[in-house]
Amino acid sequence: MSETQKKICKKLFIYLPLGLLLLFTLANLYLGINKAVTHNPVPKVGGLAPLVVLSGSMEPAIYPGDVVIIREQKVEQYKIGDVVTYLDGQTVFTHRIVGVEEGMFVLQGDNNNTVDDTVHPEQLAGKVLLTIPKIGVAMVFIKRPAGMAVLALVLLLYVFSGDILEKVGKGRHRAGRGEDR
Repeated sequence: MSETQKKICKKLFIYLPLGLLLLFTLANLYLGINKAVTHNPVPKVGGLAPLVVLSGSMEPAIYPGDVVIIREQKVEQYKIGDVVTYLDGQTVFTHRIVGVEEGMFVLQGDNNNTVDDTVHPEQLAGKVLLTIPKIGVAMVFIKRPAGMAVLALVLLLYVFSGDILEKVGKGRHRAGRGEDR
């Protein structure tokens, strides 16, 4: 590997994770501020919203700690079998549509023995488009004070890791020259 390729790899190793962490942090911050200002339990960006699943009601399709990305859509587009997120007051649930009765949706968690109460179309927040396994565990942790401290420490280490690696490399180089004399 050439010296230029080594430098590029080193920069990618340092800045790519830093950029992803920064993007993740900014998105989380935006959604948190949006939720605080609008008091909407499901803040969305461009009709999309990430949500952390906290219960096992949708196992084995979706597990606690998974993140679901939902997209709002027109009521006519929902159909039996879709996994959707709906609001019951300020509480958010993600369950499967198992029926439609008199213009209202019947939902049930895959792991539940009984159906939920019927849901009015305006209670639907969106359809699940994507499930990202277990990343929600990290998101929940990062929202806690200990998680914020760990995130700050990781960001600082990434910011200064280039300097640290450079100093370690110079120390090894000096030690190697000292042995040659």
